[in-house]
Amino acid sequence: MDSFYRSLKQKGFEGDIDNTDATRQNYSHDASLFELVPQVVVFPKNIADIQRLVLAVNECRGDIPGLSITARSGGTDMSGAAINESIIMDVNRYINKVENVTHNSAQTQPGVFYRDFEKATLAQGALLPSFPASREICTIGGMVANNSGGEKSLEYGKTENFVTELDVVLADGKTYKFSALKKDELEAKMAQKNFE
Repeated sequence: MDSFYRSLKQKGFEGDIDNTDATRQNYSHDASLFELVPQVVVFPKNIADIQRLVLAVNECRGDIPGLSITARSGGTDMSGAAINESIIMDVNRYINKVENVTHNSAQTQPGVFYRDFEKATLAQGALLPSFPASREICTIGGMVANNSGGEKSLEYGKTENFVTELDVVLADGKTYKFSALKKDELEAKMAQKNFE
């Protein structure tokens, strides 16, 4: 992993890197029955750090078999999707701001706890009704990743019904904006020769 740490620092990663036994053990489980001890846990400070992390992993993948990133925030997933034996990227520490809330829309970062998001939306007379039973400890990023639903989902649907746009860092280290496409827009995107 030394070459990975060097690459990450050379690319200007500003967040925290923790490979202590205590942290690795803490991140070896989520709300599932599974346990996988990661080699390292990283805490990016911003989107640029996530891009740097992805580029470092791509650069070192040939030298370090199995090198991969698993995004994590609340760790309340019950399927084991928030654990791995390589790199855990925790967005909860720094990428956790509710950016904008109106009566009919909101923009937020993935590490925001739903409980905090709900306070902000209720203040505007709005609610994201797809909250799961873990609403006090889950995060928006996890809700989107798992397409969460809960007690109000039969009436209002799951999280996918309320997400209109996502900014996502893909394997090339670039950030892309995803939103619903019309058929002709989708066909044009599929004809492109890049990640977008």
